[in-house]
Amino acid sequence: MGNKLFATALVATVSLLGVSTVTFASSSLPSQGTVAFTPSNGVTPPYNPNHPNHPVGPVDPKKPEPGTAGPLSLDFASNFDFGTHKIQNADASYAAKAQKVTDDGTQQEVPDYVQVTDDRGTHAGWSLRVAQNGQFKSDDAKRAKVLTGATVTLSGSHAIGRMVTPAPQTRDETLPPAGDQTVVMNATKGEGAGTWLMPWGADDILKSENQVLANNQPTAVLTDPDVILNVPGSTPREAVAYTTTLTWTLNNVPM
Repeated sequence: MGNKLFATALVATVSLLGVSTVTFASSSLPSQGTVAFTPSNGVTPPYNPNHPNHPVGPVDPKKPEPGTAGPLSLDFASNFDFGTHKIQNADASYAAKAQKVTDDGTQQEVPDYVQVTDDRGTHAGWSLRVAQNGQFKSDDAKRAKVLTGATVTLSGSHAIGRMVTPAPQTRDETLPPAGDQTVVMNATKGEGAGTWLMPWGADDILKSENQVLANNQPTAVLTDPDVILNVPGSTPREAVAYTTTLTWTLNNVPM
């Protein structure tokens, strides 16, 4: 009997509480979210100019030079290989071989290009210059040691970015062989933040042409017709390899 009375009393108490109304005043409390960034000092890998979100491994008979460290970095510059050709006594233009890259394990050929990254976070701008360090020459040649009058022309340049920021300006140039610096890409204030690739030409203009390899047999090679070596017909040449070097200089201010 005692248990039943206790149970009844409990139910009655709950019923009385259920009809009571307690009102609370609404309140609010502010909070905030914060994020901060610092310049990146790492090395940015080369990317595919046809798919700029794909990192690639450049393929080159001579190992490509590694990119410089950030926050403002020169990540990659193609070597220009103008191939092997029959000697001719006429004006001639030779296209550079296309740049070979490995993208996700697959080898591809893309336009020759250069890549710059600006992770300073200042949007202050920058400029990229190139200098040809002398004329094409050969120590193996006996008499015609220099390709007098030969010039390298870079055309079809355009900027491809990995960020939604104003693009740097590009320039088509014929390089003076005397070593003078030539501006090929320039980012004024507010331009050029993030990673930018500058290919010469596009994938759909790469051209297959026959070049002579070491076995003296013509072989089809994919070339970039916007990177050209021009040699006058009056320039004597020998059956040897002629070389020069290019120096790419990235400045932390625009021109």
